[in-house]
Amino acid sequence: MAENTMEKLIVLVPAYCPEPSMVESVKALSEQFPAVVVVDDGCPEKYGPVFDSVKDLPGVVILRHPENRGKGCALKTGFSYILEHYPDASGVVTLDADGQHTVKDTLACCERFLEQPDSIVFGCRDFTSDEKIPPRSRFGNRLTSRLMKFFCDIKLSDTQTGLRVHAMSYLPELVKVAGERYEYEMNVIFRLKELDVAFVEVPIEVIYLDNNSTSHFNPIKDSLKIYKVFFRFILASLASYVLDYGLGVLLKNKLLPMGIANGLLPLVLSGHETELAVSIARVCSGIFNYSLNRLVFGAKDKGGKSGVRYFALWFVQMLLTAGLIKLLADVLHVNYTISYIVVSVVLFLISYKIQQVWVFKNKKKEGE
Repeated sequence: MAENTMEKLIVLVPAYCPEPSMVESVKALSEQFPAVVVVDDGCPEKYGPVFDSVKDLPGVVILRHPENRGKGCALKTGFSYILEHYPDASGVVTLDADGQHTVKDTLACCERFLEQPDSIVFGCRDFTSDEKIPPRSRFGNRLTSRLMKFFCDIKLSDTQTGLRVHAMSYLPELVKVAGERYEYEMNVIFRLKELDVAFVEVPIEVIYLDNNSTSHFNPIKDSLKIYKVFFRFILASLASYVLDYGLGVLLKNKLLPMGIANGLLPLVLSGHETELAVSIARVCSGIFNYSLNRLVFGAKDKGGKSGVRYFALWFVQMLLTAGLIKLLADVLHVNYTISYIVVSVVLFLISYKIQQVWVFKNKKKEGE
């Protein structure tokens, strides 16, 4: 059965300082798949025997980096090789060399991929209930998943899994994705979302050898590299709110009172500086924010539907901002600056989700 269904799938194993268990894993994979590409990511000489033990197995190819360049580089080296040497393949299976992924689970992911050949299949561990998972892995992955769901509208329960099945059709794009180390795999997720690739999850067994002591993932250092990709999703909004807040304060405290006092503005505006300042600042920051958010959310329209949706949201948000600030500052006598910050932060979070799931939501390809 495996010979008929897996004959056009190529296995890719990025390896850095692998344990001897990699030998049995590669041997088993070579019996199921036509080719297994192993990338030696600049391992010290003492790991030579591990690679020597698999280099003569049927279909096994060893690629070597002269020095350690990171998992992202190893994956891209493998992808490039496969594109050149196996152009008729339908997909590429990536899995780690630390023994966490069984052949059974690998085959299950491949079977699911064959049912949806244009998707990416993730072999996902259950981080919510399995007590075998080390605390650092459990916490790091669950936090990342929740951040991705909120900030990026990506529902993926296991963001760090190395067991994935990729379609050859989008492999050329993955070679160009930025990142050299663990952040590369996160960048791949974002790029595939931009390409409207369907994400499919397959439950897999949780295996941690020696409490995951052989993992080269640093939960602090490498998580920072991963989480920095989220910043681009909020920096545009933060920049707009800085403009909004700064201009609003300047107008309310300086420009509007000065204009009214010097007769440059109608006297009837006196006492309404807060509402007018907020409105003017909101118009300016709204135009600025819309232009930035088209880039942030990867809007594919020409500004028609997303523009109408954005400014409808913007108008409602402007009214809410002015009304809530007036309620807090003038009725409840909360400091204006504090009122502005509290209202802006709350509405920012609400607005962000609305923009993500409605305003700039790109239409899925037909059939997806």
